[in-house]
Amino acid sequence: MKKMKTAASVSIITILLCGGMVFGQKRFMLNESEAEKFKMATRLFYKGEQLFSKGNYKKAKEALDDCLDKFPQYANADYYLGRIYYEEGDYLKALEHIENAKKNYKVLADLGASTQLEYMNKLREEKMAAEESLRNLKQRRSTMRPGQGTGQSGEIEDQINQVQKSIDELDQRMKEPLPQVSDPPADFFYIHGNILFKIKKYKDSLDQYLDAVRINPQHGNAYINIANLNFMAKKYERALFYLEKAESCGAKVNPEFRNAIYKAMGQ
Repeated sequence: MKKMKTAASVSIITILLCGGMVFGQKRFMLNESEAEKFKMATRLFYKGEQLFSKGNYKKAKEALDDCLDKFPQYANADYYLGRIYYEEGDYLKALEHIENAKKNYKVLADLGASTQLEYMNKLREEKMAAEESLRNLKQRRSTMRPGQGTGQSGEIEDQINQVQKSIDELDQRMKEPLPQVSDPPADFFYIHGNILFKIKKYKDSLDQYLDAVRINPQHGNAYINIANLNFMAKKYERALFYLEKAESCGAKVNPEFRNAIYKAMGQ
């Protein structure tokens, strides 16, 4: 099957602690000790990711394994380990890691959402402090006698305007929606599909590719592999349909594969 050339676009956000409920869903939270382990795991993950990008799989595995030792639910470390074992041909080990990556992805998503929630709480605190400052400034302005300290009056007026502007900006930032917990990235499903294909679980492999394009409708490589599975199942029209979808997404299509589909269709 076609291999993925680029790493998954998955961002890691440094964890800040907070509590409570978001949108009626309980978020995964860390205590102080767990948060420290998560930070250490994040450093190890970045090290492993960089080594992976350089093709140094041996040292990348060491760093990623250490990451999981610190924080076993670090889904992105399992994702890269899955890719490494796939490249090395150890498909059962690759399958174990990609399944763990998908199972634990919600933890990372929750931690990211928790960080955003803490950010919103800080914005509210800043707004409350600014509103208190605004009330004090207006109180000072109201106690000034007419004609008293024209320069001072103008200075207070400027301060009032600046604080009001800050409050307006904070209101605007607070209107930005918090991220919702989402599915794992499409590449998690794509790699899962590649692994299942290698161990000849073709139906399960197809399901993973279909999930990949559901999450990312522009995933051209997944469309190519869907086309290939349909070709293997002698569903030639569907194979051609998905091959054309892949091409429309900018994926590089093997002309020999296209010709094989045409030939099988009698064209």
